[in-house]
Amino acid sequence: MSFDLGRIVDEVCFLEGQPVSERPLAAIVGEYDNGPTLSKAIKNIDAEKDFNTVFIADHSEYIDVKGKKVRVCHNCQIFSQVQELYLFIHGLGGQLEQFEPLLRLVNAMGQRFLAIDLPGFGKSDEWDEYPMLKVVEAVEEIVIKFHAAKIAVIGHSMGCYLASHFYQTYHRVNPINQIVFLSPPKRVLYELQRNVIQWGIWVGYKLPWLFDFYRSWFDQSKGLASSGIRDFFSNDTISTSQTYRKLWQFHNNVQIKSRAIFGYLSGWKPIEWEKLKHILDTTPTKLVVMCGDRDVVTPIHAAQEIVEYLPEHVEKILITIPNCGHHVCFDAPTETCRLFLYHVLNKQV
Repeated sequence: MSFDLGRIVDEVCFLEGQPVSERPLAAIVGEYDNGPTLSKAIKNIDAEKDFNTVFIADHSEYIDVKGKKVRVCHNCQIFSQVQELYLFIHGLGGQLEQFEPLLRLVNAMGQRFLAIDLPGFGKSDEWDEYPMLKVVEAVEEIVIKFHAAKIAVIGHSMGCYLASHFYQTYHRVNPINQIVFLSPPKRVLYELQRNVIQWGIWVGYKLPWLFDFYRSWFDQSKGLASSGIRDFFSNDTISTSQTYRKLWQFHNNVQIKSRAIFGYLSGWKPIEWEKLKHILDTTPTKLVVMCGDRDVVTPIHAAQEIVEYLPEHVEKILITIPNCGHHVCFDAPTETCRLFLYHVLNKQV
C-alpha cells in the first residue's frame, strides 16, 4: 500500500480524541469495571458521551419516514450528487456506529456515504411491526432524498438480506453497481421455517420482557464475556483501543430492543435467489463478500455458499479477513478498511 493510503487507513482507525466526552481512551476504559455491574454503569448519561464519537455526531441527523424518526449518518451535503453513494445497512440488533471506521474511510477518500439506524434499532423510532420488505421500502424512501448517480450497497449480517431485497426491488430505479456482503448469513435460513422457532419468535415478540430478563440477568451480567461480545469479537489483541471497541459494542448491546429483534425475525422475508441470479445475469453488478475467518455467528462456509451459487460470469470475490470474528469493522478495523479500500473503493495497493 502506498504511504498515503496506509496513513489514511491508520487515521480512520485511530480512536484517540474521537469520544464526545473528550476523555482519553485509557481513562474511559479504566472507568468501566468488567463484570456484573458493567451493564448498569454503561447505561449512565456520561457513558453516552464516552461511546459517541465526534465523527458520528457531526454527520448525524433524523429523517421523517411515515411519521417516525430514523437516524442517518451521512456526508452528502459536501459532495456532488453525481458521485457514487455508499449505502450502509446494519444487521439484527445493530446500529450505524458499527460501520464507523468504514464511514470515516469513505469520507477520507472524498466519497459520499449514507448509513441508517434501521427502525427499532440504534436511535431510530420503533415500529409496531417490522415486515422486511417494508423496512426496505423505508430505506429506499431515505435513499431517494440523496440523489445518487450510482450506489454501492453494503450490508452486514442480516443487512445482507436487506441489501439483496433492496437490489432486487429497486435496481431499475437506482443505479446499483456494487453489492458488498459483510459476514453474510446462510443463503437460506431453514431454521426460521421450523414451527418451534416460529412459536418462539411469536412469544418473544408478544412478551419481550422475558428475553430482556434473560439478557440482563444471565448474559449481560457477564460483562465483556457476554454472548454479544464473545461471539462478535475473536481478535486476541488486548489493547486500549480494542477494549474500547468492545465496551462501545457492549454499550450498544444493552440498549437493543428485544421486541424489535423478534419483530424483524417475525417479518423475515427469504431472498428469491433465482430472481437475484436472473437480475445479475442482465445487470452489470460487482459482488464483494467479506467474512472473518473466526466468525462463529455466520461462518465462512455461509459466505462461500453464496459466492459459489451465483453464476460464474458474475464479477464476484470472496475475501477472508484473518483473525476476525463477526464484527469485522470493530474486531479487525485496519484489515477490513485495507481490503475495503482495494476491493470496493478500487484504490490500488
